[in-house]
Amino acid sequence: MLKTNSTKYYIEENKEKRELLNKENLKLYEDFLLYIRTDLRIAEREGEELLLELLDHLLIAQQEGKSASILFGDAPKAYAEELISGLPSEKKRKAIPFILSQVASSLAWFGLILGLVHLILPRFVEVRDAISLGNLMILALAVIMFSGLGVNVIFKLMRSTLFKQKKEQRRAYWKAGLFGAGGMALIMLITWLAPDFGPNLDLEWWVYLGIGGVFFLISKLLQRLSN
Repeated sequence: MLKTNSTKYYIEENKEKRELLNKENLKLYEDFLLYIRTDLRIAEREGEELLLELLDHLLIAQQEGKSASILFGDAPKAYAEELISGLPSEKKRKAIPFILSQVASSLAWFGLILGLVHLILPRFVEVRDAISLGNLMILALAVIMFSGLGVNVIFKLMRSTLFKQKKEQRRAYWKAGLFGAGGMALIMLITWLAPDFGPNLDLEWWVYLGIGGVFFLISKLLQRLSN
C-alpha cells in the first residue's frame, strides 16, 4: 500500500483522476503536466503534489461547466512558470541517484546493442570479435556523455512543443530525430577514429548482454532510490 504523501501515491492518484477529464481539458492539463515533470530543477514530490491539486480544481471547474482556461488563464505557459518559481528545488543529494541511473541506463543500452551486433552481424558480414579495452572505454564514455546531453536536449524540445499547435510540435519532433541521428553518427565516428590501446578483449555476445542486464538492474535500483 502506497503512503498517502509519497511521490508514487500522487502519480497514481493523478493517473486515475485524469480519466475523468473531457478531451479538451485533458489535452491542456497533460501539456501542463509534462511541462512540470520535465523541469529537472524542481523537487519531484512537491511537483506531483501541485499537479494533483491543480487536477482536483480542474475537475471541480469541469463539473460546474467551466473550461480549463478559467483555471490556467489565457497564457498557461506563463502560469506554469509562475507556479514552478514557487516550488522548492530538488536537493542535489536526491538528484545524484537520478543522474547515476541515467548513466547506468545508457551503459545498459550500450551493452545490449553491442551484444546484438556481435550476435546478428556475423551472420552477414565479418565482424572483429576482439576490441581493445581503451577503445571500449572511449566508446562507453561517448555514449554516457551523449545520453546525458540527450536527456537535457530532448526535454527542452518536448517542453517547447507544449501549449502550441501541431505544426510547431512536428517541427520539434524533426529536430529531436535529427539530434538523435547526429548523435549516433558522432558516436560511430569516434569509434572509427579512436586508436586501439590497452589489452584486447575477446568477449562473446552473451557477455555484452549480461553486462547490459547488470547495468539495467543498477539503473532500476538507483531510480527507486531517487524516488
